Amino acid sequence: MKVSHISKARRARSGGSELVELAFTLIPTLAFIFGLFDVGLMQFRWMTLQNAVREGCRYAVTFQTQSGLGQDASIKSIVQGNALGFANASDSPATIFVNYFAPSALNTAISCDTHTTGCSATGGNLPGNVVEVSVGVPFAWFAPLSGSISGSGNGLYSTGNFTITASSADVLGGYPVGVSSVTR
Repeated sequence: MKVSHISKARRARSGGSELVELAFTLIPTLAFIFGLFDVGLMQFRWMTLQNAVREGCRYAVTFQTQSGLGQDASIKSIVQGNALGFANASDSPATIFVNYFAPSALNTAISCDTHTTGCSATGGNLPGNVVEVSVGVPFAWFAPLSGSISGSGNGLYSTGNFTITASSADVLGGYPVGVSSVTR
């Protein structure tokens, strides 16, 4: 059996090919792994925020308030407590929103005049109306990839941020026993 030997000159010419091959395989592999991590993290944040607004909506329909807070601030506090730090009531710009809708006009939120005492005089948080609790939280990719994959520069793999939104709505129940109105 004859064994062929590689000459020193041939070995010297092919010395850097391992690094090139490593780059061609490692970069796409890491991009794929980081992409999976990003999608998983985004899904976790969305499910957490969806649960937080669902809990805020459940709290809203019972007309409960925390001591010293109106109904809207109490709802935002409940959402913040269930959001695992992804959304805060004190964020600027705001990330937690509470809106009320009349059953006859579900496309138009009932505004609350800040100069009206109690704010329920405007008809917002009254039994039978619909409350919507929502969040909109910015999400930045862990490992941004070039948007040139789609050819337009702003495609699926864009380096820009986007907003994760979640919302929940329900009909407000009746006031608790002994309560005739709740300050919004």
